[in-house]
Amino acid sequence: MRIVRSVNSKVCVDGSQLKEFLLDEPLTLEFLTFLENFGSVRYLPHMKMPYFSFEKADFISVKGFVGDPCVDVRYRKEFQDLTADYFHLLLYYFREGKEGIEKLRAIGITIQKKIDARQNSDREKVE
Repeated sequence: MRIVRSVNSKVCVDGSQLKEFLLDEPLTLEFLTFLENFGSVRYLPHMKMPYFSFEKADFISVKGFVGDPCVDVRYRKEFQDLTADYFHLLLYYFREGKEGIEKLRAIGITIQKKIDARQNSDREKVE
């Protein structure tokens, strides 16, 4: 799957950024299984169009419908500069299968270390 275009972009009340992307193909159950390697997935198959949400704390949240090529991605305000490409990376490494999972885990660890360092720095400023 690849992003065809960004359909909509908004800044939310809490300062986070919400982007709606159009993909070149519909979201699949296989993609949801892939996402489970990186965060929590909620799947509601009983709806008219099966709904899902994915959350990776401090990184992004993704919401959409299985079978639909549109997806909403929300980036936390504090870490947008560190996580802005994470959804693109999920799509890219999905195509690589098991090797992609390991590569993206390593990238995620690197990003998480930067997030942790920023959070620690912010705490020190408050004290």
